[in-house]
Order: sequence, then structure tokens, then C-alpha cells
Amino acid sequence: MNSETEFNNADRSSNWKTYYDHHEGRPASVLLRAALHLVDTDTPIRQAIDLGCGAGNDTRFLLDSGWNVLAVDREDNAINLVKARGRGFPEGQLCAVAQAFECLHPLPSSSLIFAGMALPFCHREHFADFWSNILSTLEPGGVFAGNLFGDRDDWADRTFMNFHSEAQARALFQGLDLHLFQVHEEDGPCMRGFKHWHRFDFIAKKPIARA
Repeated sequence: MNSETEFNNADRSSNWKTYYDHHEGRPASVLLRAALHLVDTDTPIRQAIDLGCGAGNDTRFLLDSGWNVLAVDREDNAINLVKARGRGFPEGQLCAVAQAFECLHPLPSSSLIFAGMALPFCHREHFADFWSNILSTLEPGGVFAGNLFGDRDDWADRTFMNFHSEAQARALFQGLDLHLFQVHEEDGPCMRGFKHWHRFDFIAKKPIARA
């Protein structure tokens, strides 16, 4: 059995459910909060995308902050949780979609895109196209924040995910204003026990073209 088959076998949903239960009620991501401060307060497009929305904590924070949100996750359990968190908000403020990233076209024009611990789970063969899709979706002046996994991560041999050296990760932001790029490397817990983490946290802003 190869690693992709093992990862996608019948126990995957229960693993993700355990993850969602563990993060139930956690505050919104510090990275998302920092990114939100960089969004122009007078932006005419109050559309956000939460990629890999998981249990919906960050989606709920964006809804509470007055954003229209497209929440995306490939797990049906996650989307059900997000829809439950979205009850009580005006109709149309939340759109929740169960979809793999590599199949996600098109995306709505957005002023804020957040991908908390999600981008590495896009298949490496589709990552370049998906990244291009994200950047073309981002409005001028819009902010993109999230995490990438480095090439020294314990999962780096998983061919159905994507990993980057620090130089490769930084090169992805060509043409954007990179406001934050932090490298984290440590041993710590994961869904299936313990692993070596190699992660890049980023916040980038798309410049506004000047006449």
C-alpha cells in the first residue's frame, strides 16, 4: 500500500473529525487577524475565501467581521460544521463548498484569501495552476495569507502533497508585496502522532497598479 492510498483510506474521515473536535472553539488564527489589518478599510469588495476551512473557526470570524465568505474544504464533515456556524447570518453571506483544491475553478474576485495549513494538501502536479488561480483571483490591494510546508518536513516524501525549499517558497511571491515570511522548524504533534514540522507562514499583498 503506497502512502497516498494509506492517507486516503476509510479512516481518513475519522482522523479529520478528531482534528475538528480538537480545534472546536479555538480563537481565529493569529495569522488571519494580522492579515485582516492589512486589508484597506475602504475596499469595495468584502469578499473573502477560506481555503481548507476545517471546523470553520476562521470562517465564523470573517462572517462576524462583516465579510462574505467562500469556505472550501474537501471533507464533507468540515463543510457541514461550517454551514452550522453560518446559521443566523444573512442569506448569501456564506457559501460553503466541498471540493478538492485542484478542481476549484473559478474563484470569485476577493480582497482577502486565507489558507491556514491547507495549501500543502494540493497535489503537487496541480499546485502551480492552483497558485496562479489564487493570485489571479486576488483583487489589487487584496491580502493573501497562509502556510506552506518546507522540504525538510517529515511528510515531504508524500507525492500527493507539495513542499518547497525556502528559496522556492519566497519565489512564489514574485510581484506581490511580502509583509510577513516566517520559518518554523520543530518537532511536534500531528493528527497521527508526532512529526518534524518545517513550515513557512506568510502574508502578502497584491500591489495596486498606478496610473
